[in-house]
Amino acid sequence: MKTAIVLLALLFALPAQALDKDKISHFGGGAILGLAFDTVLYHATDLERPKRMVTATGLAMIPGFAIEVADEFTGTHFSWYDLLADGLGSATGMFAGELINGKLWIKASARQVQLTGRW
Repeated sequence: MKTAIVLLALLFALPAQALDKDKISHFGGGAILGLAFDTVLYHATDLERPKRMVTATGLAMIPGFAIEVADEFTGTHFSWYDLLADGLGSATGMFAGELINGKLWIKASARQVQLTGRW
């Protein structure tokens, strides 16, 4: 429940213009890359869960960060909101990769929702 409250607070803390098409494309691109990197790391390396999750998320954020640095030099400015969208998308894609690759399950009861797995 605390996590849901924090996520809702973050959503409402952002200005209305922060959820424009640009932010959605940053989120979507990060999610695709997070899923792809997590899947590659799952099948091609011996990294275990915490390291694989952090590595996949970090690798998925590199292109978004590079785009923001390029934006600073090409007329538009570096946007922390774009980088936030990249990070949230990367984490979402990484979690989707963990779910798809069978290492993480969502366990729900009437009182709570937990992420569980076999590691």
